Amino acid sequence: AIIGGGGTGLAAAVSALENGAKKVVILEKLGYLGGSTNVSGGALNAVDDKRQKAQGIDDSVQKFYEATMKGGHNVGNPELVKYLTENACPTVEWMEKEGVVFRDKIGAATGSLGQRSHYGKKPAGYAYTSVFENKLKEYGDRVVVLTETPASKLIMDKSGRVIGVSGLHAGKQPVTVMAPSVILATGGFGANVKFRQEVNTGVWKEVTLDNRIGTTNINKAAQGDGLKLAKSAHADIIGLSDIQLHPNGTPGTGLMQDIATSGRNRLFINKNGDRFVSESAARDTLCKAIFKQPDGTYWLLMNKLRYPDENKPDRMGVTMKDMLALGRVKKADTLDEMAKLINVPADHLKAAVAEYNKAASNKGTKDKFGFVATNTDDAPMTEGPWYACLKVPTVHHTMGGVRIDTLARALDKDGKPVPGLYAAGEVTGGIHGANRLGGNAIADVFTFGRQAGASAAQQK
Repeated sequence: AIIGGGGTGLAAAVSALENGAKKVVILEKLGYLGGSTNVSGGALNAVDDKRQKAQGIDDSVQKFYEATMKGGHNVGNPELVKYLTENACPTVEWMEKEGVVFRDKIGAATGSLGQRSHYGKKPAGYAYTSVFENKLKEYGDRVVVLTETPASKLIMDKSGRVIGVSGLHAGKQPVTVMAPSVILATGGFGANVKFRQEVNTGVWKEVTLDNRIGTTNINKAAQGDGLKLAKSAHADIIGLSDIQLHPNGTPGTGLMQDIATSGRNRLFINKNGDRFVSESAARDTLCKAIFKQPDGTYWLLMNKLRYPDENKPDRMGVTMKDMLALGRVKKADTLDEMAKLINVPADHLKAAVAEYNKAASNKGTKDKFGFVATNTDDAPMTEGPWYACLKVPTVHHTMGGVRIDTLARALDKDGKPVPGLYAAGEVTGGIHGANRLGGNAIADVFTFGRQAGASAAQQK
């Protein structure tokens, strides 16, 4: 039985069937599968010699491990981080065998601390969830999908083993699934405003994470339901104060689907027309810098380099033409015109771009904010048209959750496996430390989702 039908649950289901499970039942709270993975940017970090070397990218699993540990303030579980970084590329290869088609070009998601982000050819996270959902259909009646069915209780025997789950379908029909193993794949709690404020004692303790700060996650889904279920089975819950904010949220909603914000060649410009942070910094560093700016907002500035064709869909599946028509993005042929549109001093804006261009032209040279052009995509921004979009920090990921081991077994406070219970994805804790690298969530979802499915099927 798998609780949650997002990216993690879908990966776990396919993996379980491939590893001998006779039947898989998915209980999904929403009316459809895919969860927050569907609306993610889709970046998946992995050390991929074939693709990276073709672009001249020098990388290694050790560099990936060190970046993940450092980005997480060195409080992530080294064993889990090691497993993630070593198995991310094998997971990419597994996903390709299932039918996922990745782009050849490797990018760098916002706050990735390295150029190893893979993207599907289809838009966003849908590039992955659509493939796995179709894959499950090949198994016929060995797969039962119950949408609109939130789980309400884990069923345990007298010895403390989890042997099933019960829930309510469509708000009225009781459902009970008896199974030798249960996987929690319920996602995080980023949309649970009351709960996230209660546990916000870590990185963002000086920030009130109330309704004024939105979330990139699906509100109904990201409520932390899996944590309550895990606690009822005596699983250990760790790191709840480790909440991540993303710098690229939309004012009023927190969503990021209006424009492709990850990668390079985009500048963070405050209301004075100045750059104020290294655009390649970790996400917590970026957000802390934004909160110090006037009104806690900034303009994301990019140019023709990012959008050479306004009619061509970007990685999120949207076109610049559509975004301009909706009024979300401002366009100008010159920086002087853009300065007027966003109401900043033109001399400041031009100086900010010139400063960035100097660093982008001299790879390896650090500018005053610490930005170093090392990415193969880094290039000077010189040609119009120019595009600008107002942005704010938004709750993006909750790094705390169920304590697990490298077999994705849920552990109790003594570090012993809770018999019959497994967990993977954002419902777990310990992998990302106090700050998750951009591109590591999808790597986590499919790497540990795959492992959870195999472990549960084999009842390890």
